Amino acid sequence: MNNHPLATSVATAVADRALDRLGTHLTDEIRLRALLPGGSIEEHGRDAVLARFADWFGSYDTVVLSDVAGDDVGDRVLVHYKLTFDPDGDSRVLTQTVVCSVYDGLVGRMDLVCSGFRTAS
Repeated sequence: MNNHPLATSVATAVADRALDRLGTHLTDEIRLRALLPGGSIEEHGRDAVLARFADWFGSYDTVVLSDVAGDDVGDRVLVHYKLTFDPDGDSRVLTQTVVCSVYDGLVGRMDLVCSGFRTAS
């Protein structure tokens, strides 16, 4: 995979918990489908998607973007990132891989697979 500007922007906004900045990359009608260790979820609309990311990551004191990569896959953009949470305490890691459908420069669909929060080794 390569460095892709959209992948870097999305991953950095997620790690920074900068929902306003993440929201600038999303259409109003975005659809998020996610496969999580606990099952699948689906959200519709920018506010619902941003609330989901806030729910996942908003309570952590420190989130570090450990790795990011992305690439064009036909008419979609593949985004992959690894996050480390609270590295000075009970450190956890997580990866998410997202296939994004982009319309006029904005993400209109996100199909996400998540590793779940894992104990850092």
